[in-house]
Amino acid sequence: MLYAIVSDIHANLTAWKAVLTDISDVKADRIICLGDVTGYGPCPVEVLESVYRVVQDTLMGNHDAAVCGRLNPDTFSPRAKIAVLRHRELISQAGMNWLKALPLTLSFPGFRCTHGDFVTPGSFRYIIDPEEAIPSWNATQEQLLFVGHSHLAGIYVIGASGVPHFVPPCDFELETGKRYIVNPGSVGYPRVGNCRCTYCLFDDEAKTIKFRQLPFDSDGYRKALKEAGLGDDPWLQSNETQRHVPWLRERLSFAKAPTAADLHAQDLREHARLNPRRRKNRTPLHALLALALCAALAAGGYAVHAQRVATPSALAVTVPDFDLPSLTAYPLTPPDKNLLPVLPASLNSDGRMEGWRYAFENRTKQHFSTELRDGALLLCIRNAGPCKAQLDSPLINLAGTQLKALRLQGHVRKSDTFSGTVFYQLIAYTTERDGSLALGSTQSFEVRAIKRKASAQNVSLNRKVDLGKNVSHVRFRIEAAFDGTLEIGQPQLTGETRKPAATKETAE
Repeated sequence: MLYAIVSDIHANLTAWKAVLTDISDVKADRIICLGDVTGYGPCPVEVLESVYRVVQDTLMGNHDAAVCGRLNPDTFSPRAKIAVLRHRELISQAGMNWLKALPLTLSFPGFRCTHGDFVTPGSFRYIIDPEEAIPSWNATQEQLLFVGHSHLAGIYVIGASGVPHFVPPCDFELETGKRYIVNPGSVGYPRVGNCRCTYCLFDDEAKTIKFRQLPFDSDGYRKALKEAGLGDDPWLQSNETQRHVPWLRERLSFAKAPTAADLHAQDLREHARLNPRRRKNRTPLHALLALALCAALAAGGYAVHAQRVATPSALAVTVPDFDLPSLTAYPLTPPDKNLLPVLPASLNSDGRMEGWRYAFENRTKQHFSTELRDGALLLCIRNAGPCKAQLDSPLINLAGTQLKALRLQGHVRKSDTFSGTVFYQLIAYTTERDGSLALGSTQSFEVRAIKRKASAQNVSLNRKVDLGKNVSHVRFRIEAAFDGTLEIGQPQLTGETRKPAATKETAE
C-alpha cells in the first residue's frame, strides 16, 4: 500500500490543494494526516471539510487541541493565539466535535504515527535535535515512526552504534538493524527552507520513503490572509524574493471600461463598507521601521549609504527605499548555527552590502571596504577624523526556537591611531496582538581591551545575552564613533545550549 503522510496543513487551502493534486497524481492508496489541520491560516473551515472528506486517518495536533478547547492558547505566540480564537469563531459545533474526537496516536502494521512525540503525545513535545528522538524510540517497538509538529522535514536514524543523527529530506529504503523517525514537513506553513509545501510517500511493500516538495499559490494565500484579517506571514516575507516573477512589460488592463451605472453601484458599495468609528490610519510596518531609522540617524547626524528616494526637505537624511528581508532562526540545527548573514566579499555596484545595511556620518571623511586577511574576511571602516558609523543586520525571527538566551561573539582590530568607542548591540522586539512589532530593550556591549595598549589592539567579545519575556525578533547592530581605522571580523550570534523541550507550545 502507498501511504501519503501529510502534516501541519494550518488552514492553508492553496497549499493543501497543491498537495491533494499531487497525491491524486501519484495514486496514493491512503492519506494519513499527523495533525494541525487548523491554526495560523485563513481557511480553517474549507480545509477542515476537505480533510474530513478525503483523509482516512487524522491525528490531533496542538493547534487543533487549542481550537476545540482541549489546550489553553495562552501558551501560544500572539500570532498563533489570534488565529486560534478566530478559527473558534468560524468552525461549527460539528467541526469542533470532530476535532475533539481525534486520536493522539495511530498504529499500523510496522509503523506508528503521532503529532509530537511518543512519550507523552498529549504534551506535544518537539523532536528537533537527534537526542530528542531517543525517548520516542524507547517508548515504541516499531522500526518506523512518523511525527510532525516541528515543520522540519527530515529523518532521524539510529543504528548499531546507538548514536542518533539527523538526515535532511531524501528518498531512502528502510534498512534492517536501523530505526527511523520521519517528519514529512509542513503542507501549509513551511516556515523554513525554500517556501514549499512538503509531504512524503511510504510504500510498505517496497519499504521506501519518498519526499515531495511542491510550490503553491503564495499570492493567493497572502490575499486570503489579508481578507481574513490575519496579516502577512514572516516566512512568506523572507522568501518573497525567491518566488518573484519579474515584469517584462508595464501593467496594462485588458478589461472593458466600466459604464456609468457600474461606477455608481461600486461607489455605493464602497460607502456602505466604510465605518468611520472603526477605521484606523495605520502606517505599514516597513514604513515605520524606515522612519525610525531615519530619525535615529538624523539625531546622530548620519547619512544613509543606500539607494535614495525623494524625501521632504525637512528631513536631514535620505530614507532607504528598501528594508532587509527578515531571517528565520528556526530551526537551530546545529545549535551553534550563526544567525547573522555572512559579511560579503565585496560591495554591490550601488554600494550596498549584501545582507546588511550600514550608515555613516560624513561621506567625504569615511570609507567602507571589505578585505581578506589570513583567510578571514574583514569589514574595514576608515575615518579621516572623528565620525560615526552604524551596521545593521536584518530582523531575526525567533519563532519556534524556544530560546531564552543568545551568545554574541565578535572580533575587531583597531589601528594604532584609533581613538573612540565600538559597541555591539542586540535589539529586541515583541509582537503585538495585531502582528506589528514593538521595540523592546537594547543591550549594548563595548568592544574594548581590558588594558589600554600602545600598539594595534585585537579585541574579542564573547557575551551571553538573556532574552526578555515575549521577545519574538532581534536585530544585531554595531555602533562606532571613532577616528582612525576599524577592522570588523564576522560577528557570531548563536543560540545557547538547548534545554529539554517544553511540554507546551511557546513559539507556535
